[in-house]
Amino acid sequence: MVPVYRYAVSYAHGRDEAWVARFLDELRRRLETGEGPRFHRLVPPASSDGSREERSYGTGTADVVLALCSPAYFNEGPAQRDWAVLALRRSLGQARTGVAPQLALPLVWEPVERRLPGPVATADVFSAGRPAEYRSLGLALLTMQAPRYRQTLDRVLDGIVARMTEMVTAGAPAPELDERFAGEAPDALSADDAAFTERFRKEVVPALPPLPIARTLVSRGPADAGNAPEHALPTELLPHLGRRILLVDPAGAGHSTELARLAGRALDDGVPEQVAGGTAPGRVTAELLPEAPGRRPRANGAPAPPTAADRAPWGCRIPFVLSARSGALPRLDGMVPTLAPLTAAQEPAGWASRQLRSGRAFLAVDDLDAVPAGNRAAVWEWLLNLLETHPDAPCVIATNGTGVPWSRLGDAFRVVGLRPLTPDDIRALVDPRAAASPEDRQARGALLPRCDSDPLLAGVADRPAAAASLLRAMHTAAQPARIPRHRLLRAGVSAVWRRPRVETTAPPVPGLAATPVPDSVLRAASGRLAVATLGLDGSRIPLRTALSALRETGTSDSASPERLLAALADRAGVVFRPGPDIVAFPNPEVRTYLAAHHLAHAPGTDTDTVLRRHPSDELAALLAELRATETATGPVRSVLATPGGPPRRLSAGSPPPRTAVRRAGVRSSAEVRTLLRAGTAIPELRCTGPVDGLAEALPRLPGLRSLVLMDDLSLVALPELAGCRSLRSVRVLRCPNLRDLTALESSAVMFLDIDPWPDLPLPDGLHRALWLSRVTLVTAGPRARPAGAPTPQGTGTVFPEIRIRRRRHS
Repeated sequence: MVPVYRYAVSYAHGRDEAWVARFLDELRRRLETGEGPRFHRLVPPASSDGSREERSYGTGTADVVLALCSPAYFNEGPAQRDWAVLALRRSLGQARTGVAPQLALPLVWEPVERRLPGPVATADVFSAGRPAEYRSLGLALLTMQAPRYRQTLDRVLDGIVARMTEMVTAGAPAPELDERFAGEAPDALSADDAAFTERFRKEVVPALPPLPIARTLVSRGPADAGNAPEHALPTELLPHLGRRILLVDPAGAGHSTELARLAGRALDDGVPEQVAGGTAPGRVTAELLPEAPGRRPRANGAPAPPTAADRAPWGCRIPFVLSARSGALPRLDGMVPTLAPLTAAQEPAGWASRQLRSGRAFLAVDDLDAVPAGNRAAVWEWLLNLLETHPDAPCVIATNGTGVPWSRLGDAFRVVGLRPLTPDDIRALVDPRAAASPEDRQARGALLPRCDSDPLLAGVADRPAAAASLLRAMHTAAQPARIPRHRLLRAGVSAVWRRPRVETTAPPVPGLAATPVPDSVLRAASGRLAVATLGLDGSRIPLRTALSALRETGTSDSASPERLLAALADRAGVVFRPGPDIVAFPNPEVRTYLAAHHLAHAPGTDTDTVLRRHPSDELAALLAELRATETATGPVRSVLATPGGPPRRLSAGSPPPRTAVRRAGVRSSAEVRTLLRAGTAIPELRCTGPVDGLAEALPRLPGLRSLVLMDDLSLVALPELAGCRSLRSVRVLRCPNLRDLTALESSAVMFLDIDPWPDLPLPDGLHRALWLSRVTLVTAGPRARPAGAPTPQGTGTVFPEIRIRRRRHS
């Protein structure tokens, strides 16, 4: 009687279902027509409600489990749960018989660029000796283009059948696992995650230094709460508000620096920071700050001393700070190459997804307002789906409120904002003691007294970007103390104005608004909106009122009120949306300046009627100043004029210039790490004797042009040089055992000197180095090669030029 064995398939459901079915159909026909044992696939029974189990069906009872490996399989698929069951069955079988059964067969469905986790790499004995197309294209593409790759696909299918037959006949079958214990199987793919986590934490650094001032948060309640009361608390207590935070503020409010501060706290293993004002977390209102997860009180009721995990936000020591400035967010398998590219080669497949799923990492998303309006809905859809599949992952999203799908957020997200800078904060931000040059000290010395005496100017400067713009305006003026007031106000209001993105690489997408709103239309719309809302609270303007003001007569037909409002928030930064039905100005002073400029220059505006209806001393004084300036010197420059460059972010101080040395010598890996911490530019590095870790350290040395390796008897192969973009010359002295020069193939090295080189043929790979132009080899010997002697193997090509010299003995 022919035995019948059962097999199951583990793959990412919902992706390529039709092609997976076609591949399994071809495999079924091969198994049925073969002469070996018979195989029966375990198929899940039909479910009436359409639900699907968290793990693949049959992994606990099948004799063979086929794992269709792909990036989606490790990031989104059931890899973590299925391989936990497979590893437990393997351990139970080894404990019973003394021999570990082979029941998992990993297959390349799509090429996986990352390193396979330990259990998958151990079980992957099928890839060796297979056609190159199988490893480079994968079974998915081979199945899709079966007529083109029929021979290769047939060879792979025959190999799979042979391997399955060998697995079921070679050893004892693996014990079956009861469904009651399958869900409790310990994780197996995370065995290598801890080591890579520490490596990632050492490489990733916050994008920006934190501001030298303590900011304050304003909590506005859940996202679906319309008029929730506001509460103030320090930014250090942001994680206590919940695991889903929506940071809504106007452009230039300091989102990026606060997210960088949050990432720095996650990466910091030192002493916990003191909360601003000396307030401890336990002394804040209880309904605002629920007890942090993982903190157990002592027996006497006092809180336990904080550990490194407690000091980190949400207990997460892995920050994923993502920027959408390029127009999209990186995928799960692209987070590590984006944040720490030097560690991408060592990342286990699915590491980022496992950290988010376990709650050991948090997401911080920035620059969503820079995404084109046509792509913003797709970015939000991807982000919300990611958070839905990783419910334990904390997330902070910084935005100005435009394009936010408020109806989908519900009560899971808590809306918070940053409180504007106070005069003391502005003074600390532009502290004269932190000036890097006499010009900066002069500009800051002229700016601070004017902010102290002018409330309107101090109000405009209540955002870090506006304060930086005012300082830049003072710095560029010939006489900072005599710069007109209206010029300073215009510089502060126009701090975050940016030109529209011009897409030149792709044609416009039909149905999307490809033409940006003209700058002149935005200038007129900002003034009209400011004048129409003078009698309302500038922080809670109804959305319907704002759209009606932008729909008045005179609005350009090329822009709808919705597009105008979005452009005023994204490009001009003069409004933002703190709620689904609310529009707000950054501060009342910005609205006052926009209204004054509009009343002074817009034709057909009844200024006296507006002032009688909305009496304001600041508005009247600024309006008179603008009219007097126009009478004396001509028309005032348009409001929201585009500045010369992007807004400058102020840090604690200008970084010191990098020191440079002509050459540096090292004898150990500890000396190399010292050079990396110093950040010194080194054109030439000399390594004497065995030096470990060169492949990882060389790409991080700035300005490296020449590398010298000498007196290393253990050197057999050159270190990896692919990441050394500036390296052009390599010299090897007194390293007689060097044979492998493969590292030159992927490097930008142009000159190679080896002294001595044994009288051996040159490696064939030397001619595959694209940038190598000259090779100088010095060989030892009493006689020089005759002129008519044949050239050694590998030196017959014209490029690279290879010179062989004999050392003469006296």
